[in-house]
Amino acid sequence: MADYVATIISQTILVEAQRTPWTAALKELGIETARVVSLSDRAEDHYFTLPTEDTFATLKNAANTICVAQRVDICLQKDTVHRKDKRLVVFDMDSTLIQQEVIDMIAAYADVENQVSTITALAMNGEIDFNESLRRRVSLLEGVPATVFESLKPEIRITPGARELCAVLKKQGCTLAVLSGGFIPLANWLKGQLGLDYAFANTLEISEDGTALTGKVLGTIVNAERKAHLLREIAEQESIELRATMAVGDGANDLVMMHAAGYGIAFNAKPIVQQRAPARLNATSLQDILYILGYSHDQQVALLA
Repeated sequence: MADYVATIISQTILVEAQRTPWTAALKELGIETARVVSLSDRAEDHYFTLPTEDTFATLKNAANTICVAQRVDICLQKDTVHRKDKRLVVFDMDSTLIQQEVIDMIAAYADVENQVSTITALAMNGEIDFNESLRRRVSLLEGVPATVFESLKPEIRITPGARELCAVLKKQGCTLAVLSGGFIPLANWLKGQLGLDYAFANTLEISEDGTALTGKVLGTIVNAERKAHLLREIAEQESIELRATMAVGDGANDLVMMHAAGYGIAFNAKPIVQQRAPARLNATSLQDILYILGYSHDQQVALLA
């Protein structure tokens, strides 16, 4: 038997009609709720014990069905000290910490936005190999001015709640990293903006005269397996147990690191990613992740003061 907690999050005030299907699903599986703790008027924790670990997969499938029907998120996890005491959190960049896909923005400079966006969508949905898709997309950027990254910085929209989430985690002594299939100039810039400890991303080759992109990627590509490897590498370097780590992303190339971490959250992710991820969150603010970690609204306000 194992103790679990389910965090129910609504983007509006949580109402009984959203809660009832969840309690009915528990009852159908013979599971009793030990207690319910309110985190805010739109989030609450339901604590319960599973008779066997085999029940978890069935309950998670039921939760996903309810999420779609009731427009809530139900995040399941073991109720352990590591739920709130995260020591390392790693994030994807594009469409996670920021609201755009940077390669699509660069493509606008080369007037190949439609071609690049099509390949990006296929890669994020797991329909084509990420390495090959990246090389194909980057090849379309040949000739783009090397100053493009500086030009893009004012246009980058950091996801609402990212600053608050990172601030709370840092205040709690957590190590933070961005592991991106995007590009290192903007990953390093974002590291500075959010106070992250590590930034890893891809490097684009610049022409010998330093004026333009050549359409080639240098070094090891930061793909799904590389992200998981970097997560483990940082954890080892910082002497952090994997069960005290968390990974947040939105694409198919984030799933490996989500499952390698102690906990993984698919943020506003593609449907197939939501199904396969340990947890899903469809929210306007990344700060809602703090509910999943067990921080009430009042605790968040106090930590951000």
